[in-house]
Amino acid sequence: MTIEQANQYFASLPEGFASTGELQAALPASVRKVQFVGVAGTAGKTAVAALLAAILRSAGIHAGLYHAGCEPLSARIRVDAAPADTGLFCLAADALSAAEPLPVDAGELAAAAYVFGEAGCTLAVVELPDAGLAAALPQMPVCAVTSVGPDGVSRSVERLAALAAGVMRRDSICVTAPEQSKEVLSELIVAAGKADCELVVPDPEDITFLEAEKFASKVDYGGYTVPLAFLGRHAAGNAAMAVELSLALCRKGFDIPDEAILEGLAAVENRSSIRVLSQCPLVILDACRTPQQAAALLRVLNMAKVRHMSAIIGLAEEEGAEAFFSALESGLTPEEQKKDKSTMPGMNDNPFDKVYLVTPAGGDDSMTARLTEKAKYHFDAELCATLDEAVKLAHANTRRGLLVCGSEAAALEAAVLLENG
Repeated sequence: MTIEQANQYFASLPEGFASTGELQAALPASVRKVQFVGVAGTAGKTAVAALLAAILRSAGIHAGLYHAGCEPLSARIRVDAAPADTGLFCLAADALSAAEPLPVDAGELAAAAYVFGEAGCTLAVVELPDAGLAAALPQMPVCAVTSVGPDGVSRSVERLAALAAGVMRRDSICVTAPEQSKEVLSELIVAAGKADCELVVPDPEDITFLEAEKFASKVDYGGYTVPLAFLGRHAAGNAAMAVELSLALCRKGFDIPDEAILEGLAAVENRSSIRVLSQCPLVILDACRTPQQAAALLRVLNMAKVRHMSAIIGLAEEEGAEAFFSALESGLTPEEQKKDKSTMPGMNDNPFDKVYLVTPAGGDDSMTARLTEKAKYHFDAELCATLDEAVKLAHANTRRGLLVCGSEAAALEAAVLLENG
């Protein structure tokens, strides 16, 4: 296969679940030599994985990184910060396509593990949309459960926490996010006990988020003080997790000096969190898709005292849309809104003069109509046929700046349109 054919093959894989045995059967023997760090959770997986991979790189450890997303798979599998070797990636595609097709999450993880094994990686950090897949990876001395909260669908946070805890295994160290809800933390403590896995929770009292300028970000955790490419107070928690994961790996025998932790945290390029594309005019991209992430985004904008923006929201599905819109309007998660009765639509001072909604091409007309009504309940909203149309309208009507959010696909496509326009 060519790299284009390989990417097309992985993009065509079906949704679904694979058993541990099916995934293990797809992995070459070389994978057994790789030690994995699995990263599960609702929000922050990509950021935490990127921060840890940068620390490992600074420490001189031959490490791989895989994250989920909308870009071609070959761009999301990296070894020592560089895209996966084309030859190895195509070999992985050839090997996997010769067998019964795996579902997309399992297929992508299998391809990443194949590349890491054949590249001789010592460690590999892998984002796990399905935490249960962790059981198929041969060695996982350290793992992570990032922030767990409502994903906009019907599952409870307790159920989401139990699913994320599938990353744990016997004798491993699991680092979780600071300030998890009591319900989530209780589930994780029980799961860690059952798995005989040590659970590490960063102390929120040791975390300080410092802001030097409007969109500058600096965090201190236990004496590790560095500037970050990630904006928002949630960035402090992600950085704290990366520090604790590094310290956990040290306990497992890896040499990661303090200098490497500081250098790695400061070196990460912001690709999927809140990204300031331009200051004048202000253009912000955010791949947020959950109510938690939407609330965090609005808090950042409010801290920066941003007002009179146009927003483009590119949602990929209807499920969870109401919770997303509500969080983006109020800056509160669904749990916080239950406690705060001042969050009725129209009662909050949000920065958006106008919202342009973009729905998936070829989507159901009735679904599009329902999404539009939900958006209009919270904002002065207008439906656009394409993202290109929304960008042009937003540019023509904005007073102060532009925000694009709602999905990684919308953020990535908008970045190309804005940079070329």
